[in-house]
Amino acid sequence: MVVVLALCAGSAFGLKAYFDRQNGSSAQALDERDGPVRPAEIEALLAEHTRALKERDLKAFLAPFDPADKKLVAQQTTLFQNLSKVPLAEASFVRLRKGEFKPFGAGHSFELTVSFNHRFEYDRAAVGEMYTWTVVRTGKGAPLKITEAGHVPQGFKQTEMSYYPAPWDRWQDIHVEKTPHTVLIVDASLRAEAQRYAPAAERAAAEVLDAVRAGGVTGEFPQGFVISLVKGKKELGALYQTRKEAPTSESGMALGFPPASAVDDDEGPDVGGSRVLVDVTDRSFFGAGAQESPAVLFRHELAHALMNNFADHGPGATSLDGREHWVVEGFAEYLGYGQQPFTASERAASGKAVLRSLNYDLPLPSNGLWNMAGRGSYHYWLAHSTMSFIAERYGEQKLFQLVIEHYRGKKIQDVTQEVLGVSYDDFAKQWAAYVKAEVR
Repeated sequence: MVVVLALCAGSAFGLKAYFDRQNGSSAQALDERDGPVRPAEIEALLAEHTRALKERDLKAFLAPFDPADKKLVAQQTTLFQNLSKVPLAEASFVRLRKGEFKPFGAGHSFELTVSFNHRFEYDRAAVGEMYTWTVVRTGKGAPLKITEAGHVPQGFKQTEMSYYPAPWDRWQDIHVEKTPHTVLIVDASLRAEAQRYAPAAERAAAEVLDAVRAGGVTGEFPQGFVISLVKGKKELGALYQTRKEAPTSESGMALGFPPASAVDDDEGPDVGGSRVLVDVTDRSFFGAGAQESPAVLFRHELAHALMNNFADHGPGATSLDGREHWVVEGFAEYLGYGQQPFTASERAASGKAVLRSLNYDLPLPSNGLWNMAGRGSYHYWLAHSTMSFIAERYGEQKLFQLVIEHYRGKKIQDVTQEVLGVSYDDFAKQWAAYVKAEVR
């Protein structure tokens, strides 16, 4: 098993710069005879689209789309039907950004960057899914018509995360399975799997939340999770993101999204909500001969999703790339295995073999060497061992405190001193001695 945390909250700052460039041109002077499109008309179009979704008015929802384009109408009908199944606490369509708009005359099409701002009950703030509409006014006085919808904004530079397509965009028909602490959104072809694994996801969610509360965490964190089950690596890399190549080793992902408001201001949390993806075709966890219980993978990814909410990407904070993988993945492994010692991990046998082959040389696994060929599982196991050590030596509340402070942007060298009362070098020596004593 190799799992990845793909946290995107830092991209909010890139979004601001992108939309500044898009909206930086001066307003074009157009005579009224040109039938110019005014910002107020666009706002009215989006407000009506929002109303139509909220009131389940399919006719009004489809009204702005070119009726001659049967494929486009079918696409938007599917979107409407899928969104009608999703238990959203709020939803709206807005124009990004609210700055200056360049008017266009009748007969000229233009691209409009739209954000579908939506919030599940578990989200701290609404998150935005961005895409474009191609809009045209065919003649003076004619209503605005959308001739194309749904692709990622042209020139958008995020190679990994675009937040589009969401499950309701990608799949022709979705199924939603809800439990007290989870919402599972799947392709309708995975209805049976959603019903089968919903109890495991619910137990995992409850266990992760209980562990965090018992760990003394008092900050704001979600009381539930939004999860999608997918079939295969290609599908795992095709939701909420644009990838040139499908992931090869991930069994699941926990994706953190900035709040929709981050495009226009820096107020509010750095992470509005997280989305968890789990590949149910991964034979390490699912199906006959699986080495691990699905609960391990669910708890691991939900631990990532929960910790996303403590991430800080403000001035002076450590970037995601600067966070130590042994902290991020070690914590997820620790909760994934139900807070059991690292020696109880499925990775223990192979991990011990690697360690012995290295003559017990035990530096903390650095980020630069994390993905070394043949060492992936070993490094996850070592990361797990750091959490076992902290819990046993300093107590679980110190463990949670250390992880959260590092997520909040403090360098790990400062965190070990502030939270554990030891220098980073002394911590590394204590940990190495602990692992050797446990493994020999």
